[in-house]
Amino acid sequence: MGVTGAGKSHFIREVTGNSGVEVSSDLYSCTNKVQSYSFGYAGARITLVDTPGFNSMNRSDTEVLQEIAEWTSATYRNEQLLSGIIYLHPITHTRIEGSVLKSLKMFQRLCGQEALENVFLTTTQWSRANWAEGEFRENRLRNSEFWGGLTKEGATLQRFAGTRESGLELIHRLMSNKPKPLRIQNQIVEQHMTLLETDAGKCINEALAAQAQEKKYKEELESLVRERQEAMKAKDEMKEILAVERAKAREKLEEVVAERCLLEGLYAEEAEKRPTEEKKRQEEIGERKKVVIVVDTESIAIPNDTTSGFASYSTGGRLVSGINDHEVSKSNAFEIEVYFQRTPTSVLRTSEGTVREMFDTGVVGTNHIILDGIYYRCESETPTEIGSQEFFIFSKG
Repeated sequence: MGVTGAGKSHFIREVTGNSGVEVSSDLYSCTNKVQSYSFGYAGARITLVDTPGFNSMNRSDTEVLQEIAEWTSATYRNEQLLSGIIYLHPITHTRIEGSVLKSLKMFQRLCGQEALENVFLTTTQWSRANWAEGEFRENRLRNSEFWGGLTKEGATLQRFAGTRESGLELIHRLMSNKPKPLRIQNQIVEQHMTLLETDAGKCINEALAAQAQEKKYKEELESLVRERQEAMKAKDEMKEILAVERAKAREKLEEVVAERCLLEGLYAEEAEKRPTEEKKRQEEIGERKKVVIVVDTESIAIPNDTTSGFASYSTGGRLVSGINDHEVSKSNAFEIEVYFQRTPTSVLRTSEGTVREMFDTGVVGTNHIILDGIYYRCESETPTEIGSQEFFIFSKG
């Protein structure tokens, strides 16, 4: 993430080695939507996500935030969290403009305090800057009015030298992080807020202060019109300057009005979608209540020592909403821990074997699974035949 022109696409192209990543040669962003790029590194599959920048010349901040919010909400629902966020800022910027501060505030509210420990505030384009000047600007970024507030909450300052090695060093540091949800993910998915109800959405409203700004620019425009008319009458040489200022004021007014219209449209759209989304959410909750876990009998190996009365073993389980061949075949298996508690009357020791062999040799007890804090108990000591295989069924409660 970062402001437009910070070099996000360049970073991704260098680190992934993907020459297909389009990189802009000017201040105009070539990233119009969220895009992900995967590559192998240090025995892991790394995915980097390129996002449109705030303060773009061709997209409003509202549109950019909407794009990012949709992507992060979708990945959160798929239980995919970010291990780190690299916020890029060009060290070549000689001064911190109001638009940059606005983008930074938006970023902070989007992440939330909880995720700031996984944030790298990273300066770029060091090859284009005088080293001494670059360090001076970097120190200025440490001030509380810029990056200081974020670093106090856990974010760290880093540099990207523009090379693959430099980028991979940043990636390596982030790999050990515990993935955390962003505040906007929690607010939209868990708290069911609309985009404009989130902290990041409110930031746009605050920054725009649409009606107040509109009134201000209208008054400024009217004043300039009057002055220009007076100057034209007097054939004052200032009329050309005033004409230019008038055009700038009109352009700014049009931007504010357009942004406000976009926000109003989003409010209406989200209000219309809310009943449908709530119904869908309730249906999903209902489906989750029906979920059971099936475990293939042939894939379970029981520990050879059950004298303690309690043991656990890893196996492959499948979450399904119905006990039928279709549900089981389309569900992907994942590693799961099964806990076994021997009953006092059963045999104390058995050789290592399958669950069926365990029951045949007299070692009996209860098997259960705890997944996402939910207790699933094995329904029967007798496996259930589904298709051409036998499974043990674990249900809630």
